[in-house]
Amino acid sequence: MDEFVTIIMTIGAVFIGIFSLPNLIKVLRTKNTIGINLPMYLIFTFACIMFVIYGLGMTINGNLSGGLPILISNAFCVAIAVVTLSIKFKNIRIAKKANMTESAYWESHYKKD
Repeated sequence: MDEFVTIIMTIGAVFIGIFSLPNLIKVLRTKNTIGINLPMYLIFTFACIMFVIYGLGMTINGNLSGGLPILISNAFCVAIAVVTLSIKFKNIRIAKKANMTESAYWESHYKKD
């Protein structure tokens, strides 16, 4: 039974780890972060950080089969979120310097005809 739980946990951890990857790829290609809900992404990042700490604690206590999938997948999520949030904050900062909202700045500088 423990092996079954570990397999299910690992599969879930992999899907959590890749859940934000398509969003990151799109942001890296387009630099467009208008569709990213900042409060939601900050909460998601915080939750992933908490799961990294939890997985680290489980791993340190010797529960490798339970802690390692949680640790690795959520560390991957944190890395993706940090890159995405960095681009989002950069876009917000650039728009504020131009005295515009992020969406108005994007429309005026990057809209393709």
